[in-house]
This record gives sequence, structure tokens and C-alpha cells, in this order.
Amino acid sequence: MKNSKGFSLLELLVVIAILGILVAIALPRYFDAVADAKRAAQKSNVAIIRTSLEYYRNKNNKYPQLTEFNSFISSQTYFAEPLVCPYNNKTYSVVDLTATSTYWGTSGNEHYLGYTSTDNSYTLVYTAP
Repeated sequence: MKNSKGFSLLELLVVIAILGILVAIALPRYFDAVADAKRAAQKSNVAIIRTSLEYYRNKNNKYPQLTEFNSFISSQTYFAEPLVCPYNNKTYSVVDLTATSTYWGTSGNEHYLGYTSTDNSYTLVYTAP
């Protein structure tokens, strides 16, 4: 056997196999962590919206109507910065929960807030993708 300054093919194959096993273990955990972070951000956004709705009600003695909701959600009075959906990185769009259209279920984009209100109550729904 020669005195060579390098790695044999077998040594390289063992290292590649070990790296492959490590990647196979790490990638699913990484993607799970990303999904968990998006779910947590979404829950946080909904909590911020609910808190801001209560602030709006205290200030105006009613909840915003559906026609006012898009301007409410983009208002700097109630939100320090625009809320962005963590799933598609777009600002939220709102759909009417009382509408009898099939849009809600068949839109192909589940990243909508469903909202309806009266003066004394509201319903806010987000369907996670």
C-alpha cells in the first residue's frame, strides 16, 4: 500500500452516508419548526386583531361593520404595522361570513379572515391552510 495523502473511496462513502443520515433526520424537524412558527404567528395575529377590535368598540361604542373592516385592519390607529399572513406574506383579506356564496370553501386560497359583526358582538374566523 502506498503512503498517499488523501482519503480512500470507502472513507468518502462513509462520510457521505453519515451526512445523508443527519440531513434525513434534521430536515423534517426543521420543516416542523417552520410550520409551528407560522401557526404561532397566526395565533398571535388573530389575538392582536381581537384586542384591537375591543379597543375599537371602546372608542366607538360598536364593532366595525364588514364594509369598515378592511380600513380598520390597515389603520395605524389600531395597529402599529400592517398585519401580514405568515402563510403567504400578504396582508389579510376579509370575507363576509353571512354570505351564502361558495367562495369561502372553493376559493383555493384559505388565507382569508371571515368576519361578521353587530354593534355588540363579532365573529372572526381564520381557516388555517
